[in-house]
This record gives sequence, C-alpha cells and structure tokens, in this order.
Amino acid sequence: MTLIDEKNLQAQLKTGELSNLYYFYGSDILAVENCVRRIVKAAGGPENVTRLDGQNLDLNQLSEDAELCPMFADYNCIQIHDCNLETMREHDRTMLLDILGNVSGQTILIFDVTGFDIYAGKTGKNKKPSAKNKKIIDYIDKNGTVCICEPKSASQIAAEIIAKVKKQGCTIERPAAMALAMQCSCQTLMIQNEIDKLCAFVNGGTVTEQLIQEMVAPALETTVYALTAAVLKRRAADAMKAVEELLALRVEMPYLMAVVSGCLIDIQRASAARKDGRTVQDVMADFGYKFSFAVERSFRDSMGETPEHIAECLNLLCDAEKKMYSGTVDERVLFEKTVIEMLRR
Repeated sequence: MTLIDEKNLQAQLKTGELSNLYYFYGSDILAVENCVRRIVKAAGGPENVTRLDGQNLDLNQLSEDAELCPMFADYNCIQIHDCNLETMREHDRTMLLDILGNVSGQTILIFDVTGFDIYAGKTGKNKKPSAKNKKIIDYIDKNGTVCICEPKSASQIAAEIIAKVKKQGCTIERPAAMALAMQCSCQTLMIQNEIDKLCAFVNGGTVTEQLIQEMVAPALETTVYALTAAVLKRRAADAMKAVEELLALRVEMPYLMAVVSGCLIDIQRASAARKDGRTVQDVMADFGYKFSFAVERSFRDSMGETPEHIAECLNLLCDAEKKMYSGTVDERVLFEKTVIEMLRR
C-alpha cells in the first residue's frame, strides 16, 4: 500500500475493501477523528469496537484480542488510541510488531494519534514522525493503510467554509473565508469551532472579514509568521506584541523555538529562491512542500530580505536553544531577549 490522505481513504472505502491494519496521524486532529469514524462505521459501527488506551497498553491482552474471530459481527475491530512507541521499552515495541503480524483475517486494528506530537517538534522539510513511531508506520504502510491528515490549502478550505456557513443559515464571502482559513492555519477542528461561534454571533447574517479579525484568535503558526515578519522588517512593537501572544499560549519553549526556526527557514529558502529567479513551484518541488500557501507567504515575507540576514537570526535562535539545554535559565526571558537581539540585526 501507499501513504494516502483523507480523500483517498474515502475513495478506498467506496470499493468496500478494508485493511486489517490502519494508522492515522497528522496535524489535522478533526480529520484523524473523522477517518477513524469512517473505518469504525465500515467495520460494523461503534458498538462493535474495542477501544484501548495506547499509553497504558496491555500487550498480552491485545495479542489475545487480535487473534479472535468475531461471532456476531463481520469484523473484530480494535482501536488503539495514542500509542507512542517512543515511550515503550524495546521488548514491548518488538512484541507489538509481532502482534501486528498475527492478526486474524477478520480483525481490524486501528491506530490513531491525536494526543501527542508524533513529529517531536519537527517542522517544515524535517516534519516526519519520530524514529520509533516511524517503524510501526512503515510496517503498516507495507501491510495495511496509513493515512496522513495534514491541513488542506487555504483555497480548498475556503470552499468548505462557505458551504458550512451556508448550512448554518449564514453567508460569508470568499475573501473572508480565506482569512478565516489563514487565521486558523487551516486547522479543521479550530475552523469548525470558529464557524460555530461566528454563525451564532451573526445569527443568520454575514460573517465579515472584520468580524473574523475581531473575534478569531490566531493559531500558533499564524502568530509565529507575524513575529518573524515583524522581526525581519524590524517592527519592534509588532514583534513584541506577537511575543506576548505566543507566551500567553503557554506552549513548551523547545517546541515554540522550533516553530519559529522552521518559519525562518521557510523564508530563507524563499529569499534564496527569489534571488536565483526561482518560483513558488520550484521551492515546493525542491523541498517537498505539500501546500502552496505556506510557501507563498514565505515569498511575501522574504521581499527585500537576504539569506544572510535570516541566517543571522537563525544563529541567534540556535544559540538560545543551546543555552536552554545547557543549564537552568528563564526560558521566557531568554526567548524575549533573543527576539530583541534579532530586531537589532
């Protein structure tokens, strides 16, 4: 089998064929949950599913359950939620892979990840599952179905937003729908929550771009892009406002610095590409980007920038990370000082 997305999973299910092994992961949590629901429904419904906590997995019990043949249903369906192989002992990881190789023909094992960062803080080109989790993903990819649920493009989501708003008896113009998608970093779950809130507020009226700016809190990535753009343009007030918003989110500092670094790397690539006369499509092809909106935004933010200036900022972030791991420091103060140093470059 090959790695697929949510759309291809829907097409696969229409054929009536089910795999014995499924693995669902990705940044779009709602899409992951929707995929699991589709498999559960196809396997006989939620009443026929055994749900297991992957963080406290009894492998002996799983081994027994995986070999059972159902008596009153077509499939023996088992869902294993948030099984993180990085936290398991080597013996348990080996045992789990052995179990996957011995499931009965009528058993469906569903692994889904929504409660931990399977990418271990990696972003951009390096955004791949951590090494130990990748082992089980590779195994299921060869012997079943792996579905990656990443955000769609802003253009794709804008059409979905318009349809969802209309379904709730309200209206929204395409520019406003695009703004909502960008404000939420194309995260389906966040977008759905904001649609419910905005439609309740306008009560049959129109959701405007101004209303979105006033009522929708930007996602982490959106605020990080605002920070990096302000830093590179040396807009100190805007940069420190973004810092306050990011710190208020109480994100773990190593992850936050990784996201900021990833954003700057995107912009550095765009700057180098612009200097060499390359296009958005060239950068997407060269670095394996799946969605154009992030690259387009990087091209916009790289206007007038040099790769060398961005490299200076990245070096400051690198030094900050070394200090963070080398001893006891106030991480919030360290982050603020690093941003101030970047503004001075």
